[in-house]
Amino acid sequence: EDEEDEEDEEFKLLSRSWELLGNAETRRTFDSVDYFNDHLPSSFRHKPERGPDYFYRIFGPCFRRQAKFSIDTPVPSLGDEGTPYEQVASFYRFWHNYSSWRDFTLLAEHDTAQAEDREERRWMQRMNKNQATKIKRDEMNRVQAMVALAYENDPRVVKHREEVAEEKARLKAQKEAAIAAEKAKLSAEQEAKLAAQAVAQAAAEAERSVREVEKKAAKNEKEKARSALKKARKELKAYATQPRWADRVADIELLAAALSLEQITELTTSLDAEDPDAAAAALAAALKGVLT
Repeated sequence: EDEEDEEDEEFKLLSRSWELLGNAETRRTFDSVDYFNDHLPSSFRHKPERGPDYFYRIFGPCFRRQAKFSIDTPVPSLGDEGTPYEQVASFYRFWHNYSSWRDFTLLAEHDTAQAEDREERRWMQRMNKNQATKIKRDEMNRVQAMVALAYENDPRVVKHREEVAEEKARLKAQKEAAIAAEKAKLSAEQEAKLAAQAVAQAAAEAERSVREVEKKAAKNEKEKARSALKKARKELKAYATQPRWADRVADIELLAAALSLEQITELTTSLDAEDPDAAAAALAAALKGVLT
């Protein structure tokens, strides 16, 4: 009888195992919690003495172990130091959006088979679901923390980040140089414009000064000519006081008012001549020039 009970127990165990492993959904539930190396690094420090592939040796197996739980397939590989950055970026995009089919129901606290009634069973199911959801959420957070750690320390990402920063700095310096050159150009143009304006202004000032000097000189010459003419007229009129010209006062007055300085000078020279006839002829000629 003991042997029959033992065989019966073994049969039940085998039947239950078949029910668990023979169904794809329940098999996934079992595989979700079956023992395997589930270690994920929570920190990382680059160690050059460990070689250039140290990062890949640490994180490669972690990603491969988690890859088998991915809903989306195919799962990209971490690659190595020779992988193009486009593939590296695609790899991390995949893992940032990683979805797992793992089901942690078997880790739930309550065994629904032990429920005394339907209400208790439903309560146990709700509690188990909440607990399994929390376990999965914590697990997904742990996986994403590992992904973030890998991304932050991936030498290819670090190199790309440095290249982007260098290119950004180069473009910034280029832009600043262009702005500085444009400012220098505008400043030079402004200085040239101001210099040209200063030259033009100086030339205008010089021309104005020359005109002022010429105007003043012309005024002085005009004043001198006026004074000379006034003096010459006075001297010409003085001849009317001489006895020999006493009967020609009106003519002399007319000539003094009408003749130019040169003509008066020429006439007075003639009037001073010793020959009375020549002097009279010069006076007559002057009158004729005025009256005709």
